[in-house]
Amino acid sequence: MIELLSPGGDLRKIKTAINYGADAVYTGLKRFSLRSHAGNLDITDLEEAVKFVHKNHKKIYIALNAFLFDDEFAEFIKTVKLLDSYHPDAFIVSDLGAVEVIKEISDIPIHISTQANITNSYAAGLLEKLGIKRVVAAREMNIENIKSFTKHSPVELEVFVHGAMCMAYSGRCFMSATMAGRSANKGNCTQSCRWNYTVIEEKRPDFPISVEQNSRGSYIFNSRDLCALPILDKLIKAGATSFKIEGRMKSIHYVAVSTAVYRNAIDTILSGNDFYSKIAFYLDELNKISHRPYSLGFFENSPAQYTSSSKYERGADFIAVVRKKEGDKIFLDIKGQIKPGKYQFFLKGLKTVPISIEKLYTTEGEERTVGNPNDFLYIISKLDVGSLDILRKII
Repeated sequence: MIELLSPGGDLRKIKTAINYGADAVYTGLKRFSLRSHAGNLDITDLEEAVKFVHKNHKKIYIALNAFLFDDEFAEFIKTVKLLDSYHPDAFIVSDLGAVEVIKEISDIPIHISTQANITNSYAAGLLEKLGIKRVVAAREMNIENIKSFTKHSPVELEVFVHGAMCMAYSGRCFMSATMAGRSANKGNCTQSCRWNYTVIEEKRPDFPISVEQNSRGSYIFNSRDLCALPILDKLIKAGATSFKIEGRMKSIHYVAVSTAVYRNAIDTILSGNDFYSKIAFYLDELNKISHRPYSLGFFENSPAQYTSSSKYERGADFIAVVRKKEGDKIFLDIKGQIKPGKYQFFLKGLKTVPISIEKLYTTEGEERTVGNPNDFLYIISKLDVGSLDILRKII
């Protein structure tokens, strides 16, 4: 059994991930998570999220993976005690001090974050003695490293297979703190590595450093995104327990498509069906969501940098999420500008359905010629769509 673990940046994204095929989701509260600028959960959302996930017989992991100072532990202890009462399926932790505190308070399983830089089975053996159930692989591990780890390790291994990569060692970066006063290790990264830089070595004019650039400069620290889809079968054979998608700060469209694609790919491989004939289709869908150019990360070679820009690219605009359907009325939470025209629904099960929208209506029945983000409108259609289905426009 291979677990598919999807990002849950907020309550709706958690529900989207589960609806589109995730076996588990990971999320965080407003503090002690390395994605402090994601929507995250408040206590009311947390209660609903846990109930929803467990009702669907799936798992929910809570990220508490920030690195802590002594004066933060009093609040951290209160947070752990509160979380323990909701019975999540695991805590994701980086700080060994946090591990010790959680063990004293809670019986919830502990997973060690990729931020902890665990690259070998010897470290995993030590962590097992501390009661650790799973290690999230350091991003620097290649397939052969993973094979060796799973062969000799007494704990489970979770591997990132998709999403943004960091230029620093396992994400342990200090650029943001130095340049902007916001610590990446506290969840406040400004992504300084994505900025435009110029390299000058003024004392060595006869030692040229070749840097790819465009007319606006060079983005020498800017990494391509990870996409392990083409080698997913190799990763399964390598013995990982869980495949993880990065993206708690990404859109519902991103969560839906990435989860649906990897769900279908995993099921295809495990069923013995022809995986390779479907790779082009999978990649076409993954190219529709917001991303930087893809690479295989460290899995087979060194990760490629994206030096000409730091912008995202996508093959479709995220337009709306279906809230509900009543008769022929499809009610939409608008996320991007919408006008009458041709669109596509992305549905559960990796299905797409074209639709031509002729008119838009407010809930009072007033006709509208355009809808904007945060509007709540409906369209008329007999298509069989449901809550959390995605409306998008192919670019």
